[in-house]
This record gives sequence, structure tokens and C-alpha cells, in this order.
Amino acid sequence: MGDWTPPAAGGDRQSGQNVIVALRRGLDILDMFSADRRVVGITDIALELGIHKSSASRLAATLASAGYLVAASAGNYTLGPRLAVLGSLLAARQDLASVVTPFLRELVERTGETGHLAVLDGAVAKTVQVVDGWHTVRMHSWAGKLSPAHCSSMGKALLAGLSEAEIEKRYPDAELPVRTVHTVGTIERLRAELARIRRTGYSLDNEELEAGLRCVAAPVFSPEGVVDASISISGPAQRVTRDRMAVLAKLVRWYAWRASMARGVLAVPPGWPAAPTEEPPAPDWIERPGASGHSGT
Repeated sequence: MGDWTPPAAGGDRQSGQNVIVALRRGLDILDMFSADRRVVGITDIALELGIHKSSASRLAATLASAGYLVAASAGNYTLGPRLAVLGSLLAARQDLASVVTPFLRELVERTGETGHLAVLDGAVAKTVQVVDGWHTVRMHSWAGKLSPAHCSSMGKALLAGLSEAEIEKRYPDAELPVRTVHTVGTIERLRAELARIRRTGYSLDNEELEAGLRCVAAPVFSPEGVVDASISISGPAQRVTRDRMAVLAKLVRWYAWRASMARGVLAVPPGWPAAPTEEPPAPDWIERPGASGHSGT
């Protein structure tokens, strides 16, 4: 078959490298396309990759069968629709922070508490954006931080958007890892908590992730009505008291919904409470140092 050689033990890999030759060549074919080169032929593939035309034809046909290429004419191919789908997914993730962060900044400006934008990765909430609060005593965080979803407010807001089958997939055991005495420690308690979140539209972390820290979060919806992100604010328990969490939740929901609308969401998806229609007033206990004559918090 021209360039074919028997694969080494363990699969068709290049000697000394954990690289699958056929897959690498398929990626090389995709890399041949550019703004000035919209069509690539089998002959071009064979010459540039240094392989037999029959091998080039099989590689191209395989990519076409998966939607990565489309046959333009005999022996010629253009890029396929599957790449557009993957590109839109990447663009959506990249655009998420740029669209949502301005609303998160407004939320932080009004509350003084540290703000987070998070996405779900398995059973972990991954922070993709942090806006520092302006209180002297505040939570310090960073982009890339990973938190167990079941005991963080932003994680629970994300979990609440999943189906029961997805919850079971992520949490196959009855017992859940416990971080503090307040952590939701069983799957049944988590299910009850997620049901409450879907009724109210917001989630709480009452010192569940870390003693002395309380957080409030709300889901951010994609244009398709999927909960693919959440925003939250976090602060010390002595300032973010239990009574204040309910008040802060109204603000978090307000900005989360505004962020959702900025992403193109037209209506709240079924199963969630109606969208807030009036901007909540600023809590009377929040006084920014140096603002309006206040002496500070």
C-alpha cells in the first residue's frame, strides 16, 4: 500500500513518541487549508504529506465521513460543517467572559464582595473570571480555581441545570465528600438542595466549602436555554450573614439574568422561576469607603 508499514506494539504510533500517525496526518490535512486555500486535492495531500495517493484518499474520506471535510468535486475537498460546530463552541466559551464580566463588575461594585464567573467541569466548578471586591477584608481568589460543585454556590447553581441522569453520572455514590460541618454530605440532600435552587433561582454556600466564608450564586443561561455558567459573590461570614444572603441573592439573580439576556436569551427556560423585572435596591448596610460621605464598612 505504498507508505504502509506494520504498526508497532501498542498501536500505530511514531517510534519513541506518543503520537498516532494516522491521526497526526489527518490533522495535517486540516492544517493545509487557509484563507487563500479553500480547496485541497488528493494529489496535494499525497505530495505534501509524502504518502501514497490511495492513503491520502482514505484519510480524506475518513475526515469527510465525520463531517470535517466535504467533497467539492472529484478528488477535491473543502472544510466541513463539523469544524464550524467546534469553532462555535470555542467562540462561545471565549465570548462568555467578555459578555458576562461587565455585569459581574457591576454586581461587585454594588456589593463590595468578590465576584466569580464559573463553568462546570464534571463535578467541579471551574472559576474562569474573578472580580476583586473593594472591602478591605474580602475573599481572595483566582481564575482557574477548582471547587467541588456540590459545596460551592456557583457549583450548585450549575448542577441545578442538569438532568437527574447527569447528576447520577457525576455522583454515583450516596455519600459526598465533606469539607466542613455544613457541607451537603449525601446525594439525597444535594437533590433537595438543587430542587430548591430551581424554585428560587439562586444558590447558597453557607460555610460549606470553607468555614467563615459565605457565597451566593445564580445561573447564567446560554441562548439555547442551558445553564452553562454561573456568577457568584463571596465574603466573610461576619459580613455576609444568613439574613443578608437572601437580600444579596436578589442582586445576584438580577445581574445573572441581565448577563443571560446579553447573551441572547429571550425567556427563562422551563423549570426556573420568572425572570426578575425590577432592579433591586442596594442593601442599606453596604457603605463604600469615601463614597457619599460614608466613613466605610
